[in-house]
Amino acid sequence: MSKDSYKTKYFKELNSLRFIGFIGIFFGHVFFSNSPEIINSKLYSTLFIYSKILGFISIDSFFVLSSFLITWKALEEIKFTSNFQFKNFLIRRSLRIWPLYFLIVSIGFLLEYLKSYYFLESEKLPSLWNFILFILNYDIIENGYNFLFFMVFMWSISVEEQFYVFWAIIMKWFNKYLFGISFLIIIISLFFRIYFINDSLSLNFHTASALGNFGIGALTAILAFKYPNFLNKLQNLTRNTILFFYLIIFTFFILMPFLLENDFFIVIQRSIFSIFFSFIILEQTYSDKSILKVSRIKYFNFFGKISYGLYCYHGIMITIVMQMSGLLTESLLNILVLYPILIFISTLLVSYFSFSLYESKFLKFKSKFSFISSN
Repeated sequence: MSKDSYKTKYFKELNSLRFIGFIGIFFGHVFFSNSPEIINSKLYSTLFIYSKILGFISIDSFFVLSSFLITWKALEEIKFTSNFQFKNFLIRRSLRIWPLYFLIVSIGFLLEYLKSYYFLESEKLPSLWNFILFILNYDIIENGYNFLFFMVFMWSISVEEQFYVFWAIIMKWFNKYLFGISFLIIIISLFFRIYFINDSLSLNFHTASALGNFGIGALTAILAFKYPNFLNKLQNLTRNTILFFYLIIFTFFILMPFLLENDFFIVIQRSIFSIFFSFIILEQTYSDKSILKVSRIKYFNFFGKISYGLYCYHGIMITIVMQMSGLLTESLLNILVLYPILIFISTLLVSYFSFSLYESKFLKFKSKFSFISSN
């Protein structure tokens, strides 16, 4: 099978899944209020709890999808060239991540400077080196995240960048042991979460805590790439079986506030949802009897292409709307409907223009460092 046929068969659903992942993260951040009456209302408190849960597991979905995709592409490269270009991989990742990342970082430090210059109240940002070296998640573990709201989001990019370097080393020099290494980092992550069970910052932000997400994503790619019988079973799943799996996922989500009261579930939570996300990726990509192929939803594919911008910019839009919210009467309608719609539309517009006018200028160079087209 040619590499072009691999791309055609495999990649078409992933952009839509990225956009759906962003929607989960968006809802995890978009509800905010200073009114005790609103905060204590049953509707708001319930939505707030579930949106926070949805936000964190949606970030995990990006870790799984990212690991799945880069592992697949690396295996494909090794199959067709008998080699993995370590430098080219890192250049491709940098061209995708760095331009927008450092733009957001620059905006954050410019705002801090302007606030300081005009003697306005501001929370001091972590050292610039934490952003340059992609170690912000460790600073958050040490000092918390009480600083500029949209800059906190950069922690997950730090985790991804750390994993990219680690995984590039594995794919270059240790790819013969890929299955075992993937399994090992899942075990390491579980033991880490056991040891730090009472440290919420480490559980949420430490790279070791997220290794299980990456390991399960990598294992899924290996199974899909190397085992045709596995794919045949996926293709032949009945609609009732698929529906059953989605009902299980939905049930776990509904029960999450209660399950998170149990330490054992906290330990395995990320691994469980990583398996769920892997199932969704495979079912959407390979099943012949999917209940709904999300890529068929109009605009989802394009929104997925700009999902990185959506993630980076939505924090800025939330920050702006939070500052503007004092001009309006605070009500449940504004908090739950008006503000989210305003933030969502403005984020889409900014991300679209950023992708078209800024990010695409760098992305066009990716093909020079890739033996296949980028997704």
